[in-house]
Amino acid sequence: MKSWESIRSIFMHADGVDWILMGFGLIGSVCDGCIAPIVFFITSLLLNDIGGSSFGDERFMQAILKNARALLYVACAAWVICFTEAFCWTRTGERQSSKMRQRYLGAVLRQDVGYFDLNVSSTSDVITSVSSDSLVIQDVLSEKLPDFLKNTSVFFVSYIVSFIMLWRLTILGLPSIVLLLIPGLMYGRVLINISRKIREEYNEAGSIAEQAISLVRTVYAFGSERKMLSKFSASLQGSVKLGLRQGLVKGMALGSNGISYANWGFMTWFGSRMVMNHGAKGGTIFAVIVCINMGGKTFGRGLSNLKYFSEAAVAGERIIKMIKRVPNIDSYNTEGQILEKITGEVQFKHVKFMYPSRPETLIFEDLCLRIPSGKTVALVGGSGSGKSTVISLLQRFYDTVAGEILIDGVSIRELQVKWLRSQMGLVSQEPALFATSIEENILFGKEDASIDEVVEAATASNAHDFISQFPHGYKTQVGVRGVQMSGGQKQRIAIARAIIKSPAILLLDEATSALDSESERVVQEALDNASLGRTTIVIAHRLSTIRNADVIYVVDNGRVVETGSHEELMKNFDGQYTSLVRLQQMNQNEESDSDGNINVSVQGSQFSILSKDLKYGPKLPIPSQAILLKTSSIDADLSSSIVKDKKKKPPVPSFKRMMAMNRPEWKQALCGCISAALYGAVQPTSSFVSGSMVSVYFLTNHDEMKEKTRMYVLLFLGLAIFTFLINISQHYSFAYTGEYLTKRVREKMLSKILTFEVNWFDEDENSSGAICSRLAKEANVVRSLVGDRASLLVHTISAVTVACTLGLAIAWRLAIVMIAAQPVVIVCFYTQRVLLKKMSKKAIKSQDESSKLAAEAVSNIRTITAFSSQERILKLLETVQEGPRRESIRQSWLAGIVLATTRSLISCTAVLNYWYGGKLISEGKITSKAFFEMFSVFVTERVGLLPTLEP
Repeated sequence: MKSWESIRSIFMHADGVDWILMGFGLIGSVCDGCIAPIVFFITSLLLNDIGGSSFGDERFMQAILKNARALLYVACAAWVICFTEAFCWTRTGERQSSKMRQRYLGAVLRQDVGYFDLNVSSTSDVITSVSSDSLVIQDVLSEKLPDFLKNTSVFFVSYIVSFIMLWRLTILGLPSIVLLLIPGLMYGRVLINISRKIREEYNEAGSIAEQAISLVRTVYAFGSERKMLSKFSASLQGSVKLGLRQGLVKGMALGSNGISYANWGFMTWFGSRMVMNHGAKGGTIFAVIVCINMGGKTFGRGLSNLKYFSEAAVAGERIIKMIKRVPNIDSYNTEGQILEKITGEVQFKHVKFMYPSRPETLIFEDLCLRIPSGKTVALVGGSGSGKSTVISLLQRFYDTVAGEILIDGVSIRELQVKWLRSQMGLVSQEPALFATSIEENILFGKEDASIDEVVEAATASNAHDFISQFPHGYKTQVGVRGVQMSGGQKQRIAIARAIIKSPAILLLDEATSALDSESERVVQEALDNASLGRTTIVIAHRLSTIRNADVIYVVDNGRVVETGSHEELMKNFDGQYTSLVRLQQMNQNEESDSDGNINVSVQGSQFSILSKDLKYGPKLPIPSQAILLKTSSIDADLSSSIVKDKKKKPPVPSFKRMMAMNRPEWKQALCGCISAALYGAVQPTSSFVSGSMVSVYFLTNHDEMKEKTRMYVLLFLGLAIFTFLINISQHYSFAYTGEYLTKRVREKMLSKILTFEVNWFDEDENSSGAICSRLAKEANVVRSLVGDRASLLVHTISAVTVACTLGLAIAWRLAIVMIAAQPVVIVCFYTQRVLLKKMSKKAIKSQDESSKLAAEAVSNIRTITAFSSQERILKLLETVQEGPRRESIRQSWLAGIVLATTRSLISCTAVLNYWYGGKLISEGKITSKAFFEMFSVFVTERVGLLPTLEP
């Protein structure tokens, strides 16, 4: 039941249009799987006509044309089927993933602040689901699911068609599926375990590299570069050994595919018995053997998609769990009381509270506060005394454990949450601005406000003048986190956002603490204007800003210890407030002799002056003036040298230079290349043998048939053994060259990195995490290029060369036509793969903006919750996804056209080959045996070449 729910979670976001698209996509995938078996069924008829023909027979050419027309009809049907399949699945994948992102982000923003304290350790936790999880599901819907359906259809239809053509041979071939699947599954599990161990081994090496980079100052100071490099090199040795073992196992896994040649040999032998004893035809036997092998291999490819379904189900479960979660404090809940008129009187009655994430720490035990309507009340106290918690509780970010909070005599628990927050305006210490225009940021305070209201709010907050000076005025983009604005400008925009809705209660949480004196003066003036006529709660940084407050509460250890106006509190000479004022006056006198800001920490009755922290590095003794001058000179030279180094262009990447680094392993590289070339020759050779065997089935002399069958069966068995051995040699040799090159590249990279200046490491792109990521990924790219890609390249060149040589030697006229047709099909397949890869990249790139918006929203969740801006964020997300949605529609059409053209062209080239081959046979220019060999070599070689076409 749970697994069914997991599968359902993948399709939870489908609407009526999506179900229609998936219905047509399902029909397209199933019909796509029928195409290949039907093509081989028609091929069997053609081969039987060719094998039983005589030169000059008019009926022979008529039969060829008849079956060729049938293939042409299949090609036309294939175009429509494949277009429908690709278009429908690609389109519904984008539609469902887009809706899923929208609903998921909406559900995340719906949660109360306590949920984020307990369940979200970082913004990346949410971004993973918004981007990665949605892309996993989109990939499954757009590519993996149709591929699974098509391959499953190929499997079943292949065996149905084979059973119809020759049921005895089909039943005999069924057990071969197990022989084809078991070795792959066994070795696959072993390879997964080795890959996991390689990651664990490299993690140890990566941690050494991270230590060296993150503590680079210490490493340089003690001259420990060689020691760190030695430790790093030794730790890489374990992953090298495991990589060699992985190459060996991979060779055995791929070599086990030789079983298919042994199986082909066995079925060839049994086929000859069917011809001699049951009157079976050679073309039918060939088609049945091809269908059985094709069905087994496609079934294995189909099963490989199951792991993606599992990943998508897990991702879907995570998303659905979030979407279905209803928070205790639900801003979407429309229930609750709405007061017709609010005066803004606030009361805290015997409030007890501790944060959900820190239940062992009591913040308030018995807090009592009264904030009169229309008055300005200030809260002062030490760090951790609970000042900001008062604002959080009033906005109902959290619920109290005991006691109650009243507004105009009504408990806030009885009020509608969204309405309650709409009556408050928040200005915090670090204003949270979103990466949009100034106007849009102010509208977060009141969505339906007009531009006149925006200007009025900006004027009241002293922001209109500086906004008007920008070329684009209120349409000026503030940048990510408001990076384009100064601190004072950001704060005044935040004030405009807070007062645009004319809140009854204004909350100022250290609103000027992060500003310089000049900016603070301007912002404080704006705050004073905003406070007029409304209840204002101020958490003060500089006590001079609250001298005019009507009431000042001094909070300590969760209790109010002093209450009164500034004048009243100053009369108590030994009071905490008086001590705090004296301390800040002392600090202000010292500020004229110091460039840094002084931070004041208040804890009970103890006050301490914290000197300015150094921005970079640990605290050090103050150097003498001479040393400072010398250091400045060195830094200037260092900076100029860095600028010069940056201007230098890096060397052009060279494959030759990379191969030179692999020179110590030249013997293994040579062995690997020879093995890859020999393995490349296996496939066209086996195709040639199978083609020759088809002609044997049309021999009338049974003794000759038995003799030649025995020879071909032995050839197939020899190819099976040779394939197993040559794959082990090939993949072990390339693993050896690749692993040692990877180790050498990583050592050289770290060695070079540890020669750079310290300033280089201060840049964002050169952080320890970024460098370690490069050490891991870029070295693996080199290993893939020298190992897997080089092996594939040699294998492909060898296969194509042998196939073309055999073709020209057997029947050069037909070979030229067949060779000329191959590039067309190969280009189509290559275009299809390139398109799919580009679509995947564009899908990831299109989510960047969505991910940025989600990251921004989650990191500023308190601001969004305070202003009830969830709907506005979702509208922005919808706008951001509009471009990718249009691009997706275009890509869906392209995917459909390219896939359809590729599949239909296969049948069209087959029609050309059959027609021209039949024409040459009827004219006596080639024999039927030559045609069988040519057909087998080029058709099989084209299919074998397709996996190498991925860019």
